[in-house]
Amino acid sequence: MAPRARYAAGSACPTLAMATRKIRQPPIAYALEQVFIDQERDLVHDTIAPVLAWVPGKGAAKKAQPFCFEVERVQRGQRSLITIELSWGVPALESLIPGLRDHVRRLQTSRSAQREHITELAAYGLTFVAISVLMPGRRAKAFRKGSPPDILLDLTPNALRGVETAGRSTGGRSALLAIRNGTPATAIKPKTAGKAAALVARPDIVEVHLSLWSASPRISIMEQVKP
Repeated sequence: MAPRARYAAGSACPTLAMATRKIRQPPIAYALEQVFIDQERDLVHDTIAPVLAWVPGKGAAKKAQPFCFEVERVQRGQRSLITIELSWGVPALESLIPGLRDHVRRLQTSRSAQREHITELAAYGLTFVAISVLMPGRRAKAFRKGSPPDILLDLTPNALRGVETAGRSTGGRSALLAIRNGTPATAIKPKTAGKAAALVARPDIVEVHLSLWSASPRISIMEQVKP
């Protein structure tokens, strides 16, 4: 099994320009195989093939490991930038998920019924990585159906703790902020409410985080919005 997430002494990943209010932290290397130790295997299982199909993108350069996500971490008003250097070994993963290669192929060639949901499922898988790396010791308990948050960290009725997640194939930080804050009304589309305000307003949620992912460019926002 792969080693625990570790702080890397150096990084082959390019970094983004950083605003002065954000603190850059050392990059963190994480092997996807490790998520089977850090999180519940049943919850992780169906998200791995979508991660492998969605994250690399097209072109040889984009398929080179590690896959580097610039994560804007927001917690208790403090903002920091962390590069998660994600890598994996397909043989090791397929030993845990038989048939993984074929599942990835079918997703990439639009021969899977899950193809329409690949972004959503990959975002779930990457959220499990983010929980493991940025919230060490926390473990997801279940998926929630019908209302937020998507992933529950605590099942206590009317005192839920969890993570709401979403992904975009393109758009980077601006697309993720549109999910967080909502989008203004236009002549073409009505105004869409943001996830952050909706989560804060829910009285049955006592702790909730937003986990947002863009595949191109590889950008992420992991924000604790409540309390």
